[in-house]
Amino acid sequence: MTALNRLPAKVSVAVLLLLMVTLPIVLPRNVAAQNESQQYFEKEFAWNYGGSHWTWNLSIPKVLYQAYKDVPVTTRTHNGPSGYGFLTTTNDDYIKILAEKLNETTAGLNYDSYDQVSFVLAFVQSLPYTSDNVTTGHDEYPRFPIETLVDDGGDCEDTSILFATLTIALGYGTVYINPPDHYAVGILGNDISGTSFTYNDKKYYYCETTGNGFKIGQLPDEFSGQSASIYSIDQSTQFIPNVQIQIVEPAPTEPSNMLGRTPTPIPTYDPNPSSSPTVPDPTIQPLTPLTRAITDNPALFIIIMFAITVSIVVAIKSVQKPKQQSIPYQTGMKKPIQSASANVEGAKFCIYCGSSNQQYAVYCEKCGRQIA
Repeated sequence: MTALNRLPAKVSVAVLLLLMVTLPIVLPRNVAAQNESQQYFEKEFAWNYGGSHWTWNLSIPKVLYQAYKDVPVTTRTHNGPSGYGFLTTTNDDYIKILAEKLNETTAGLNYDSYDQVSFVLAFVQSLPYTSDNVTTGHDEYPRFPIETLVDDGGDCEDTSILFATLTIALGYGTVYINPPDHYAVGILGNDISGTSFTYNDKKYYYCETTGNGFKIGQLPDEFSGQSASIYSIDQSTQFIPNVQIQIVEPAPTEPSNMLGRTPTPIPTYDPNPSSSPTVPDPTIQPLTPLTRAITDNPALFIIIMFAITVSIVVAIKSVQKPKQQSIPYQTGMKKPIQSASANVEGAKFCIYCGSSNQQYAVYCEKCGRQIA
């Protein structure tokens, strides 16, 4: 095969490989970024309340979770436990939808305000307790509600922040209660049996968010008789991530505004787990495997580009006509004598070293390669 025939084939293959790698990165960059924002954490939560077992599946946008995760721990803890209004994200669109689903479900069961708050409390209590220094490496790492849901739980302030955010979104008066070395929530109410704390001439009933089975107003024994700090929740200071999420919002339902117990029968039936409420998720268009691999590992892209560049250089070099090279001679060696047939008409020329040979020669007299 001549050099003219070999050139297009090898170079074309190299160029094709180059285009296959670079085009998905260069051309659809905006589409890839949009698709990345549509990825979700698929989470399942299960809890019991009122003789019923609930299983909810939530699709939480990854881009939203990452926006919260990027907030430095020093910013989270800047104002201490009294400043956790910064983490109480009642303006979060996903939290609003979750609160609407909780309200829609409890309204459908004819729950009064006491049972509605208790239902949400049971949901939060179902999340496992995890220590900050074990899961994050920090002695204190208060989580945003979305983080607590994705991380499958947290410690006392994490679940308290989640519960407070949901109850405020549902329309209830809520404060933070800070016993010694602990964190909990107070719900505004009246005529409820149990422990309450007075703040601004209003009664807030203690809600324990860690451990299962604690009722509204039920104070753990270790905090009995101890004082506690009460913190109001300033929603105007809350962190609002600058991200766009794509979710389908259900029709809003007006929640109750005040917690007060009224006699309401507990349902005696169990809802079908398969029909338990879920937050609808939009259609996901995943990234192509190659593009996703390069996005996650930039070093892979550099290696591939280097390999392709080397392939192109080798392909071009291989089609160039070999140049005759002089052979160094060592002292004491005789220089080969050129064949007498060099100037004979009709002699055969070696395509490898350019030497002329006898017309009947099968192998080059100089380099020894086959020419016939």
